[in-house]
Amino acid sequence: MPIEIRPLEPDNLGPLLLADQRGFSHRGAPDDASPAWTTAELDRTRIAYEGGEIVGVSRAYSFELTLPGGAFLPAAAVSWVSVLPTHRRRGVLTQMIAALHEDARERDEAVGILTASEATIYGRFGYGVATWRLGLSAERARITFRPEIPDDDGSCRFVTRDQTDDVLVPIYEACRCGRAGMVSRPDFWWQPVLWDQIGDGGRKAFFVVAHSDAQGQDDGFVAYEVARDWTGGLPQDRLVVHDFQAVSDRARIALWRYCFGVDLMSKVQAVSLPVDDPLRHVVVDSRRVRTDVCNDGLWLVPLDPVALLDARSYAGPGHVVIEVHAPGGSVTTISVDAEETGAQAKATDAPADLACDSAVLGMCALGGNRWSELAGASRVDVRRPEALAIADALFATSPAPALLSDF
Repeated sequence: MPIEIRPLEPDNLGPLLLADQRGFSHRGAPDDASPAWTTAELDRTRIAYEGGEIVGVSRAYSFELTLPGGAFLPAAAVSWVSVLPTHRRRGVLTQMIAALHEDARERDEAVGILTASEATIYGRFGYGVATWRLGLSAERARITFRPEIPDDDGSCRFVTRDQTDDVLVPIYEACRCGRAGMVSRPDFWWQPVLWDQIGDGGRKAFFVVAHSDAQGQDDGFVAYEVARDWTGGLPQDRLVVHDFQAVSDRARIALWRYCFGVDLMSKVQAVSLPVDDPLRHVVVDSRRVRTDVCNDGLWLVPLDPVALLDARSYAGPGHVVIEVHAPGGSVTTISVDAEETGAQAKATDAPADLACDSAVLGMCALGGNRWSELAGASRVDVRRPEALAIADALFATSPAPALLSDF
């Protein structure tokens, strides 16, 4: 039977959840979990039907992506993508992604973004790894903070679920302004994702702690679970950080001090940090901070590469012309001109200095990868050699871009 792609009918929510559960091979959500993340923006679902039965699911959420310079760009946040094991290798995913991208373009969203369960899936659709995710761990007993690091003059307090809007939301909004790669968290994100999904609805030892500076201004929070393990009568618990937000290095260090100060812990782990997290620099023995993983974070596809590059700022001045080849065969040539007074990106007929596919532009657009690095990997066609150094300098971003949110 032919596959049909269309939005979900509201009365088909049960089959959607079952198909998602089967596609990802996970247990269903608890009955008391908030339905907000599931029921939001159902018009943006693109479901694959065969004979009236759901065989694949996908959807997008209307997010904002933070660009270098602090601008917010409308983005299609692609999520819930899975195909039933019975219908793999039949082009279902290709049809759903095409439908999601068409919908995004109709909404004037210049980029599609996602996180990938497998790193081999999305490159063929024009997605590139725009940010990298760092996972760290350290034995608590081996960590001593350097003596020149000032003591925390602020304070920490626990935050309850019903304080989310008043405490956590303002902190996160302040944080996402300051780092490229961050995304908005709609109102319907917080309860179902932070508290029900990450926190497992109270079925795990899950805690959220906020930090305030010396003036009483909230400037960060950490959400973590405690994995219990008593071996031989000794506590071997692990503090696992899932959500770490800080508006400044001072707040970040204060929250690290808190994590390593929790009693009964043998190890502190963090599963998603920016690659420039300062922890290894503020402890006496940096070797004790172990890198567990450094892999792909945010994947980005430029649906409108001109709009994407025109919306960000640059570390110019400089000029470079980039030719971008999309998966469908279309070619866009973009002139990037940055001066002290501002920058502009526009379509041009000028000869290209560099040529690449959409995935490579997605990798470089937020400054998470250097053009010269990818040229060395034979992923950039260099037509004017001196343009590589110019592009590296123009696209450089500080702090390092990072996606510090789940969707």
